[in-house]
Amino acid sequence: MEHEIYDIVVIGGGPAGMMAAINASHENNKVCLLERNSSLGQKLLLTGKERCNFTSSKDIRGIVEAFGEPKSRFLFSALTQFSNHDVIEFFENRGVEHVVERGDRVFPKNGNAISILNALETELHKKKVQILLNFHVVRVLKKETHFRIVSEKGPVILTQKVIITTGGKSYPATGSTGDGYNFAKKLGHTVNPLTPSLVPLISRDKNIRALSGLTLKNVNLKIYADDEKVIEVFGEMLFTHFGVSGPIILTISKKVYNLLKQGGKVKASIDLKPALEREKLMRRIQREMETIGKKEYKTLLEDLLPKSLVPLFLTLTHIDTHRKIGSITKKEKERLVNILKDFYFKIDDVLPIESGIVTAGGIEVDEINSKTMESKIVPGLYFAGELIGIDGPTGGFNLQKAWSTGYVAGISATNKNS
Repeated sequence: MEHEIYDIVVIGGGPAGMMAAINASHENNKVCLLERNSSLGQKLLLTGKERCNFTSSKDIRGIVEAFGEPKSRFLFSALTQFSNHDVIEFFENRGVEHVVERGDRVFPKNGNAISILNALETELHKKKVQILLNFHVVRVLKKETHFRIVSEKGPVILTQKVIITTGGKSYPATGSTGDGYNFAKKLGHTVNPLTPSLVPLISRDKNIRALSGLTLKNVNLKIYADDEKVIEVFGEMLFTHFGVSGPIILTISKKVYNLLKQGGKVKASIDLKPALEREKLMRRIQREMETIGKKEYKTLLEDLLPKSLVPLFLTLTHIDTHRKIGSITKKEKERLVNILKDFYFKIDDVLPIESGIVTAGGIEVDEINSKTMESKIVPGLYFAGELIGIDGPTGGFNLQKAWSTGYVAGISATNKNS
C-alpha cells in the first residue's frame, strides 16, 4: 500500500521529533510525523519526576561544557540557532510559564509535564502536521530521489527528506527501543557503542538495600576505584531496593559504568556531615555528650542522623543502644565520627541500559553537519535528539539538546537545496 508522498517525514514523536515537525512545516511543506506508540511524548511525560525539567538556565557555553565530552562543541551551532532562552520563550508564548529552581533547572511553573506536551501538540495541529500513531517503522531505504519508509504492518511512505528522532534505548516501554540506530547503520552511518547513562547503581550490600526509600540531601559522595578517588560530587541521593539512585548518582553513573567495565573495584563513600570538618564534628558530639550524657546512645544518633540510619549505625559503631552517652569512650567517639565522615559501601554494577534515563553512545557526530543536522553521508537524511552520540547530565541538558537539534533539523529540511 502506497501512501501519498510527503516533503518531509519525521520518525519519532518525542521532544526532538515534535520540535522538528513543527519547524519543518514552514513554506507549505507537507510534513508527516510517525510515532510507534498510541500517543506522542510518552517519555517526555516521565521527565523530572513528571514535572519536566525542560531546560537549564545556564548560558550556551555552560550548557555545552555540562555535556563534558570531547565532541560537545558539536552542539554550539544548534544552541546558537535555538537556545535555552528560545525554548523558554517558545513555551511562554504558548501559555506555559516557567520557574528556575536549584541547579539552574527550568520547570513549568505549574509543575506538570503535560503542559509542555499539550503546547507541542497544539502547535503540531496548528501547523497541520499529519500525525500517524501506532506506525512502527521497520525500514528506511534511500532511493535515487526519495526515501522509502516501510511500516511493520505493510504501509509504505515516500518522502524527499527524512528526520530520524527515535530516541535511545532507555525506557523501551515508552517506544525508545533503539530502532533509529539500526536505520542509521543500514544507511551507512557509524554507531558508537551504546552504554547506560543517568542510570541507578547496584550494590549487593544488604545493609545498603535495607535503607531502601531513604533520601539523603546535601551529602558529599566520593567514588574510589581500586582505592584511588576518581569522582567527588555533592547533592541529593536515594537508597533503593537494589542499591542507590538520585540526582548525584545518576550524574556519575556513566563514569562508574566505565570504571566497572575496566575491571576496577569500585567503592562509594558518603560524608554525611560535609558542612562540618572532622574536628568540628568531634566538638559538636562532645557537647552533645555533655548536655545529654545521661540519655541512651540511641538518642545521640537520632540527633545526628535520619531515623532509618540509626539501626545501621548502632551495628557499625559496636555501641549498645542502651549505653549512657556519657560513658562513651574517646575511641568510640572517634569511630562514630569516622563513619559519619566516611560511610562506605561497594558498588557492584549499574542497572541495564533500558533502565537509564539517557543512552550514551550513538551516531558518530563527525558524520553529521553540526549547522544543519543533515547526514554527511546521505543527502536529505537528518538526525536529532538522543540518537546523536553526545549525552549530558541531569538538569535539563538532554532535553535542551533535543529541542535545539530538532529545531535545526526541521528548519534545515525546509531548505530546498539541502
